Amino acid sequence: MKMPSFTHSLHFRMSALFLVLLGLSIGGYYLWIDATVFNAYDSQEEQDWYENREEGELADLAQRLAPVLDQEARRDSILVSYSAGIGKYNAEVALFDAQGNNLLSDPDDSLATALAHSDPVLLSKMADDDWDFSTYPLDTDIDAYENRIIDVVAIGGQPDGAPRAYLAASFRPVTVAVDEIQSDWRNFGFRALVLVLVYVIITALIIMAWASRRLRGLTRGVEVFTAGDFDHRVSARSADEIGTLGRHFNAMAARIQTMMRELGAKEQFQRQLIANVSHDLRTPLASLRGYIETLSMDPDNLSLAERNRYLEIINKNLDHLDQLIERTLILSRLESGQVHASYEDFPLGELADSVLARCEAVATSAKVELELEMGQDPAGFMVHADALQISQALQNLVENGIKFNRPGGGVIIRLVPHAETIEVTVTDTGMGIPTEDLPHIFDRFYIGEKSRTRSALLKNDRTGATPPVSNGLGLAIAHKIITSHGSELNVVSEPGRGSVFSFHLPRAEATELQAHSAAG
Repeated sequence: MKMPSFTHSLHFRMSALFLVLLGLSIGGYYLWIDATVFNAYDSQEEQDWYENREEGELADLAQRLAPVLDQEARRDSILVSYSAGIGKYNAEVALFDAQGNNLLSDPDDSLATALAHSDPVLLSKMADDDWDFSTYPLDTDIDAYENRIIDVVAIGGQPDGAPRAYLAASFRPVTVAVDEIQSDWRNFGFRALVLVLVYVIITALIIMAWASRRLRGLTRGVEVFTAGDFDHRVSARSADEIGTLGRHFNAMAARIQTMMRELGAKEQFQRQLIANVSHDLRTPLASLRGYIETLSMDPDNLSLAERNRYLEIINKNLDHLDQLIERTLILSRLESGQVHASYEDFPLGELADSVLARCEAVATSAKVELELEMGQDPAGFMVHADALQISQALQNLVENGIKFNRPGGGVIIRLVPHAETIEVTVTDTGMGIPTEDLPHIFDRFYIGEKSRTRSALLKNDRTGATPPVSNGLGLAIAHKIITSHGSELNVVSEPGRGSVFSFHLPRAEATELQAHSAAG
C-alpha cells in the first residue's frame, strides 16, 4: 500500500520519532510501576506464604486452638506467637466465638481494640470451600475488616456440630495520615515535573542528533565534491526533505560532471581542430609560398608558359584553401545546430545527376569515370529531405571517391528503390580503406594511411592538378547530414578493391501516406 505523501516529510518523521520515544518511556515506566508499586508481595517468601503455605498453616493453627479454646492464657499465647511470625507478611489472625465476638484479649492488639465483633453468619459463609475471597462482602465500607479477610477456618466441637469459634486470617490495614498523603503528592508532583523535563531534554537531544547526523553526512558529501572528487555522491535513500535535498544535489553533481566532460571534450576538440586545420593548411600554403618565391626570384628566366602554369597552380591552391575554410565553417554550423533543414519533395535522380555534373571536371583531371545507375527516368525517385544538404553529402562522397581512386577507375551512384525508402550507394574502385581506419573515417581530420593523405596532395600539386578537398572534413560533413536526416551512413571497404558508402532517404509517397494516416 502506498504511504501518504505527508509521511515522507521531515516534520512527520521527527514527530513520529518523538512519539515512539514517548511510547517507549511510558511503557518502561508502566513495567517498572507494575513490578514495584502494584506488586502484591514484597518478597518471594511473602508470595510463597500467601499462595502456598497460608491455608495449611491456618488449618494447623485451628487444630492447635481447638483443645485450648476455654484456656484463655494458653489460647492467647498461641495466637500472639503465630501473629508475630506472620507480621512480616503484612498479615494477622483473629479468633471469633460462635456469636462473632473477638476472643483475643490482649489489650495492645489492634484487632482486640478496633474489632470487637463480626457477623457470625458472614464468617460461617466464608468458612465454606466455595467462598470467593476476591469479592467485597461489605461493599458499603471498603475499609471494613471483612473485606480484608483472606481465609476463614471453622473450629468445631459443639454437640450439634455447630462451630465453637472461627479463625480468620486477613491483610493488615494500611494507615496513612492526611499530612503524609499531601506531602507525598507534593513530592510526586515535583518528581514528575523533573522527570518530564529530563525526558524532554533527552528526547530533543536524540532527535536533533539524528537530524544533525544526516545533515553532517550531506555537508561532508558537498565538501568532498567541492574539493575535487566529482564522482562522489551523497546518500539519498530517504523520502523526506533531507533525502530530497540529497537527490537534488546528486542530480546537480551529475549535471556539473557531465558539463565538465562536455567542456573538456569541446576543449580537446578545439585543440585538435586547430592542430588539424593547421596541418591541412600547411601543404597548400607551402606550395603557394614556393611558387610565389620562384616567380619573384627569377622572373626574367621564366617563359610565359611556365609563368601561366605556376599562376594556375597558385590559383588552384587558393581554391583549395577557400574550400577547406568553407567546409570547416559548414561542419562548425552543423555541429552547433545553426543549420536548420528545409524538407521538401524532390527527384533524387535529378539531384544525383547534377552532383555528378559538378564533379565532372575534377574526375576528368584524375582520369576517373562517373556514372549514375537508377533504372528509370531521373525525374523519378521522389524523396522527402533537404535538397541542399543531401546534395552536399553526395558531392562529398563522390569527391572522396575521386580523390582516392586510380587512373582509369570509376565512381558510381546507384539508386535502389524500396517500399518506403530509396537506398543511395556511392561506389568507387579506388585503393580502399584499411580495416583499422574504418571506425574513424567519419572523425574530423582523421589521418589514416599516409598514402591516402599527404602523398596524394603532393603528387597532385606536382602535376598541377586541382588539389583535392581535405580528407578530414568531407566524410564528417556527409555523416553529420545523413545522421540529421534520421538515416545512417554505412561503409563497406576492402583495401585494393574500393569502398561502398550507402544510406537511405524516405520516399515522398511514404511520407505523405504517414502524414495522412496520422491525420486520420
